[in-house]
Amino acid sequence: MSTDMSHPSLLFQPISPEQRERIESIRALSGNTLHVHAFASLFAWQASEQYGIYVSDDAFLVKYGARGEDAYLFPCGTEPAKKELIDALLREGKPVFYFVSDEDKCFLERAFPGRFTFSECRNDYPYLYDRNEQIAMVGKDYKNLRHQVNIGRESALHWSSERLDATNLERALAINREWSEARPREDLADTAAAETALRNFADLRLWGMLFTADGKDISYVAGTFITPEKFDICFCKVLDKRCDCFIKWELYRALPAEVSTVDSEEDMGLEGLRTHKLLRRPKELVRVWKGKSL
Repeated sequence: MSTDMSHPSLLFQPISPEQRERIESIRALSGNTLHVHAFASLFAWQASEQYGIYVSDDAFLVKYGARGEDAYLFPCGTEPAKKELIDALLREGKPVFYFVSDEDKCFLERAFPGRFTFSECRNDYPYLYDRNEQIAMVGKDYKNLRHQVNIGRESALHWSSERLDATNLERALAINREWSEARPREDLADTAAAETALRNFADLRLWGMLFTADGKDISYVAGTFITPEKFDICFCKVLDKRCDCFIKWELYRALPAEVSTVDSEEDMGLEGLRTHKLLRRPKELVRVWKGKSL
């Protein structure tokens, strides 16, 4: 990524592994739990989303080039620091913010009355799942999901799984390549982001699993802990579609005991992906907004 993504008063730089601790510290102190602000997501997706980052003492701001010249993720940090960044943008342009939470929207309306209009971004809503409910699958609401999990389980005679680490990352990369070869070109950005994440697995502090069916590597899942209680599935590649629900069920069972919520991220408006995510019975869809300055 070029380092010339400048704003008259802010200089946006490429996102590097050395920034992880600082960015994660700001995010944790601010209480921000949207997956798009997690460092692993920012780093993995920076090429395709054309991200650049500006980091101040108490906040960071991500330029979102893929959505426009004056597009940004809503800044993350303390309220005074966020206001300072937004003031700088408003002095010299008409910023458009994405992934604006309900809380962020209230902040903008309070700190900048009449300066922004808002529209809901349904395609960007993160899907949150209750980890324990997903394991138990009790009741008629989970009938279809139980059926899909059983289909996946019965698609192989022998299943095995192992934690992702340096010893098996090349196998996960091979799954990623095979998954990509069976997909249309529009999925290449996702493939590239996943490869970036896997090749920087340790630096990004990712956690994941590799799954094998009848001796063949068939799936991997890689994600990050938004908080100790909330796990974000950054990437999940399954070579046999029948196994998707079963793989995720096994993932829920393997996660550390303190995890209570799993973030499956947004559906991007893709009909098939939306149907699948709804089938899995989310406990919440997190409303996010687009905030456009006037």
